Amino acid sequence: MLVQFIVPSWTVRHTFGEVLSGAASIALARHWGLLLFCVGALLIYSAFHPALRESAVVLASIEKAGFVACVFGTSLRRRPIAVIMAVGDAIMVLIYVLYLVGL
Repeated sequence: MLVQFIVPSWTVRHTFGEVLSGAASIALARHWGLLLFCVGALLIYSAFHPALRESAVVLASIEKAGFVACVFGTSLRRRPIAVIMAVGDAIMVLIYVLYLVGL
């Protein structure tokens, strides 16, 4: 996701098949890339710091569930790569929820 932060237009074009236009679109794509990188880094960090683990997993679950809702709730559901990403995130949410309930 750091690649998306550094070169958002290239990443979005190759992932979703669309070209970003405008400063706001580029800023949002960069923000999304940085957000996902930070959530992933937090999950890795929390693996070594048990006091943070539950909070980090809850945060990651919310972020991933939001992405799944955004893909399947919009026209992005017609884009195969977006669907693959959303299904992967949905599986991760399921794993995280199972972890949180103690299974």
